[in-house]
Amino acid sequence: MKKVLFATILSLVSLPVYASSLPDADITQKIGIGSGLSASIDFKIDNRVSLGGSIGSPIYQGLFTYGRYDVRLLYKFLDQNKLSISGLVGVTGNPSLKWSDSNYYGYWVGGELGLALAYQFTSQLTGRLNLVGVMPFDKFGKYSGYWYGYSGPSSGIEIGYKINRNLELTLGANGQGDVLGLNFNF
Repeated sequence: MKKVLFATILSLVSLPVYASSLPDADITQKIGIGSGLSASIDFKIDNRVSLGGSIGSPIYQGLFTYGRYDVRLLYKFLDQNKLSISGLVGVTGNPSLKWSDSNYYGYWVGGELGLALAYQFTSQLTGRLNLVGVMPFDKFGKYSGYWYGYSGPSSGIEIGYKINRNLELTLGANGQGDVLGLNFNF
């Protein structure tokens, strides 16, 4: 119980934290919605591979001013005991949706690459940490290269609590700006 409490506190006081559109290292098939105004979907291709994507308009960048998207492939390298580690590769973008603004920034397309980790504390409680970097292929406007310009929508940390077999609540933070999320497993 102390480990679960410590992990929950650590996830709450860590860097800015993001949630529901976060892909799972444990390769699940789900539809997710997040409080940062995002949606995601992941399809399980086999026990080690999933294909998914997300789209959102993070509040911290200005709601409906900027959009973020990604299409990603996960491959599970390790699945031992309660720990799963997957590699992630994908395509992402962070374009400005405000065409008349001379202070806009962003990129239409870039690549994302990283690791996704999942640890199952109990049968109902899972912690996730995704370390995903982005390399924009085309920058435009006054692109500043702030940290959120180089962290992908798939980046983040979260704690997921399974309410039942098909429904999970999440608390954390991800590159889509989510803090709270809801996942429907199918």
